[in-house]
Amino acid sequence: MPRPDPGARGQDGGAVERTVRAGAARSSARGLALLLGIVALACTRTDQQWRGDLGDRDPFVSGLAAIGLSFQAPREAGAAVPVLLQTIDREDVGLGDAAARALVHAGAHHVPLLLDELLKYDPSTERRNALKRALAAAGPAAVGPVLACMRGRGVEIIGDLGDVLLAIGPVAVPGIVEMLEEEPDARLRCFAAFLLASMGPRARSALPSLQRAASADDPDLRRMASEALASLEGRPWRVPVPGEGR
Repeated sequence: MPRPDPGARGQDGGAVERTVRAGAARSSARGLALLLGIVALACTRTDQQWRGDLGDRDPFVSGLAAIGLSFQAPREAGAAVPVLLQTIDREDVGLGDAAARALVHAGAHHVPLLLDELLKYDPSTERRNALKRALAAAGPAAVGPVLACMRGRGVEIIGDLGDVLLAIGPVAVPGIVEMLEEEPDARLRCFAAFLLASMGPRARSALPSLQRAASADDPDLRRMASEALASLEGRPWRVPVPGEGR
């Protein structure tokens, strides 16, 4: 796609872009001011102009385009997600914090894409954390896809997916309870009980399901469900060692 004419940004837009670039170079502690500058720049540009800059060779320009598109048109910002993640990984560009905020802003509209990115081999810590925050911010929209991923191809990142559900909080409890009651794999049922235990009293609606699980045939599930029941009541609990007491 051809680059838009730089003149299309207008004199004001060019001045704001220079200010944003200078702010990014000065300090990441000025994250809010930088973000406000980006929002101001967004007011001078169209979605098409942002998209045209996503492939720019200058990582600052492409990162700025991804951020601008994500705030200006979050539903249409799927193509910006990979660029946001690259920008998060580039400390030298100075847009990492703003890119992470943009990912959170647009994330609810692109949950499957965020999960695909989280599943990629060995993402950086910054990228992984940004993806988890964006998925958690998606709230109810993320619960079903995260649980489906956990029960399928996401078994290798089950800890990260569990962190997302815990960050989402009580709204995730019904889906976790469904996994506890219906999942054939006892290991996933144990993990569901662990998540409910980790939520503590916030997961009190899971009490009947955990009481049933505490009488399950699988001894590890019985122990984890019993610990979860203690947690729901505000009592101390621990994660049982697999096979303990057999």
